[in-house]
Amino acid sequence: MARRTYSLNHTEISNAKPKAKDYKLADGQGLFLIVKATGAKLWRFNYCKPFTKKRTEISLGRFPEVSLKQARDKRAEYRALLAENIDPQTHRQQEKLKAKIPTLFEMAQQWYKLKETQIKPNTLNGYWRMLNNHLFPKSGYIPINEILPPIIKTILQPLEKRKATLTIHRILSLLNEIMSFAINSGLIETNRCISLSKTFTQHKRQHLATIRPEELPDFLNVLHNYKALGRVKTLILWQLLTMTRPSEAAGAKWAEIDLTAKTWTIPASRMKMGKEHIIPLSTQAISLLRFEWQFSHNSSYVFPSIKRKNKPPSSRTQGQAISATVFRNRLTAHGLRSIASTYLNEYEPMINSDVIEACLSHVIGSQVRRAYNRSNYLEHRKPVMQLWGDYVEQCAPPNTFPKFTLGED
Repeated sequence: MARRTYSLNHTEISNAKPKAKDYKLADGQGLFLIVKATGAKLWRFNYCKPFTKKRTEISLGRFPEVSLKQARDKRAEYRALLAENIDPQTHRQQEKLKAKIPTLFEMAQQWYKLKETQIKPNTLNGYWRMLNNHLFPKSGYIPINEILPPIIKTILQPLEKRKATLTIHRILSLLNEIMSFAINSGLIETNRCISLSKTFTQHKRQHLATIRPEELPDFLNVLHNYKALGRVKTLILWQLLTMTRPSEAAGAKWAEIDLTAKTWTIPASRMKMGKEHIIPLSTQAISLLRFEWQFSHNSSYVFPSIKRKNKPPSSRTQGQAISATVFRNRLTAHGLRSIASTYLNEYEPMINSDVIEACLSHVIGSQVRRAYNRSNYLEHRKPVMQLWGDYVEQCAPPNTFPKFTLGED
């Protein structure tokens, strides 16, 4: 005679009393309740593992927190998994792991903390704003392992319609960094968006507008006669003479200037390449400093902001001033460096190109070469900077650089 199986009911379970030893109440098809000697009542599901056919049990929770109906629903779910040769324990572990998978935004936050020690704050914050504006609103809530090319493609299509190709490729580059971070953290195995940039129009790099050295006299005359620019003209001349980037020139501090040694030392924290840069100062650059001292000696900055004396001007100051002249669209603030580079490379062929690159604080040569050549060419750069200063003075209107003796204030 076949063995008869009884089904449990709520009253039977509720009335079950603890005994000296644990005992079981079976509901059939592998589901049973253990009544512990302590009085606890625990659901269990007994089954054969797929393939190995070894008997094992899996916990379904405690009664009454897990009701009889809920326990039976879970049994049905697990039996359906077993019919597909899926082990319920393995499935549950995978579900728990999936629940721990961070979203794209949460993963990006972890990546941001790492990058805080590697990227300048202004640069990193700019990247974060870009992601916040264009990527996170529609995908930040998606688990990192579910980030797929079609999702990102759809999100970035409005930018493609606006032909913002540079923004698209920058966002994709940042996304790939975040995905790589997730891979290295053991959260995902592959980055399926790695080649997504190939589906968008490729960005054509455009050089910043600049002028030829022969046009410098015209520019300096326009600058000299444009009264509305005020002392910003001095800042532009300072950047031109020192071959620095706009932000580096605008952020110059008196504490960085050594008039005795005739040098300006920009700390690594303010340099694009994260390396201290010593600039030999030409007599023309020193003349500008002597002139500027009468206006800003009470500030830490050589060219303090007009509104806030203890703050530097914006790095966009020079560019905005140039745009106010007839040289708008012909010259940018960053393009001032190109004038110096062109002049020294074309008009002074005897100068070593590495020295010119060092004047511009560019990385010189390959990584292997840099490992052996660690010279900053400081002594070689002194006559080159003076040569450039002399050319700028030759192009400028008379008395642009008033003569001071080194001991004057």
